[in-house]
Amino acid sequence: MSNNCVRELICNCLTQQISELELLKSMYPNNDEIVLTDSNMLTDINNFLDNKTEYIPSHLDFTIHLLMNDMKLECCINLPTYYPEEEPDIFIRCNQLNRQQETHLNKELIKYIKDNHSGDVCIYTAISWLQENIEAFAYKSDNEVKPVVSKTTGEGKFVRLWIYSHHIYNKKKRDEIIKTSKELNLTGFCLPGKPGIVCIEGPDFNCQEWWKNIKSMSWKKIMIRKTETFQSVQEKNERKFHNFEEIIFRNASNKYSKHADMSGFSKYMEEFGLSQAFNEVFRLGPD
Repeated sequence: MSNNCVRELICNCLTQQISELELLKSMYPNNDEIVLTDSNMLTDINNFLDNKTEYIPSHLDFTIHLLMNDMKLECCINLPTYYPEEEPDIFIRCNQLNRQQETHLNKELIKYIKDNHSGDVCIYTAISWLQENIEAFAYKSDNEVKPVVSKTTGEGKFVRLWIYSHHIYNKKKRDEIIKTSKELNLTGFCLPGKPGIVCIEGPDFNCQEWWKNIKSMSWKKIMIRKTETFQSVQEKNERKFHNFEEIIFRNASNKYSKHADMSGFSKYMEEFGLSQAFNEVFRLGPD
């Protein structure tokens, strides 16, 4: 597809995104009901639509605060550049739901969107589904016996997990990844974009707690691609990072790409002596 055709498609998608956001603002007019992650994003999008810039703006990322049946919901929404051609990234938070209920709610909402998305804007449709179904999740009895995780699990083990996701764009998810890592004293990094890569290292139990929390959020695709396990006495020599941070490598050669610069990321991994892990995470080299 030529650059002109790509730009035309992106402009069409962004125009629909702006129109949908305006509709949502008319439905939820209070200032605290719809909050943009980046207040300059609308200006950036309009500049692109008006041919004032050639660089594609970052994803439209916002939160809608809803009150449904006396329940406060945070709808964290990230619209891919090609939305509505692509499905939106939606994640629901509700303090009145326990983690299992919240996870079930998000899974069912994502399934509903996948089953009914036809290339049209669908945020209002998703909100309508929430209004019709939220009570079922709030009052659903939780009779499952939850497994008891012993803190001695993996005692004496230091591990490094390599997480591969189809994409990591949503600001709330990215904040949660960083927040949970720091709470559990884990080190490593998060590379947002498409694909999204996370590396965490620390005591085995802490890493498993982190993974249990992060994977409970709604994802198109997320998995542990590689696990490295060491004895605790090896931690001093094997730990590669001093803290946990988000890293970003922009692809300067292609302004229409939302993919991270894999060349820059590869060099970053090489600096930490992790070239082999890079190849394994991306399934490079011989099987």
